[in-house]
Amino acid sequence: MVLDPRTKLLILSITSISVFLNESIVIECLFIIIPVWLLLQAKEFRMAIKQGIFFMVLLILQLFVVSKLPVTIAGIFYMFDVYMRKLIPCFMLGSFLIHTTKVSTFLVAFSRLRFSKGFTIALSVTLRYFPTMSEEWNYIKEAMILRGINASLIGFLRHPIRIMEYVYVPMLVSASKISDEITQAAITRGIDHVGKRSCIEKVCFSVWDALIVMIYIGIIGVMLFNFLRGGVFP
Repeated sequence: MVLDPRTKLLILSITSISVFLNESIVIECLFIIIPVWLLLQAKEFRMAIKQGIFFMVLLILQLFVVSKLPVTIAGIFYMFDVYMRKLIPCFMLGSFLIHTTKVSTFLVAFSRLRFSKGFTIALSVTLRYFPTMSEEWNYIKEAMILRGINASLIGFLRHPIRIMEYVYVPMLVSASKISDEITQAAITRGIDHVGKRSCIEKVCFSVWDALIVMIYIGIIGVMLFNFLRGGVFP
């Protein structure tokens, strides 16, 4: 199953807005099922299983643990739990977009929407930036491990100043260099070409695109129905 890049960005935008307007746990589960299924279809099994389990753990904590905590602690934990859970489907769809979309295909698809050149180029550079940044982060962590520095959360809590100096400062420097290198590489490959772009891959809406969009429209309809009815779904 291959989705059009425009469909991927559309469902990501819909989810990013809808999950924060939604108040139903049932509808929230619907928003997580589709990204899990899409990642499994894209053979991103580790990401799908990891984030799906993380979502279920947060949901179980809210339903069975928060009510047993003191009021003040429960309020703080509840806010953290809910907002983390709402970000998970957005993160999963963003990962799906990044890992399954080529920059050339992305450019061709969005050039047909008549967006401004600057907006399209910015999105394209961002699409390539995050995977490169992830690789750089792994390199820095491996280099720090060889020097006996733990770059995990536990290491940060134990030695925050040292982690900031030896891990986060190199990360910021690398981020600046990577952004410049990606921009220069994109310009070299003709990203700012003013003429019509060509692509060897077929870029068009398919039956799968229509199905995914209809599913999301249906979820939004259910969410609006639930809101107008005063909370039919828990």
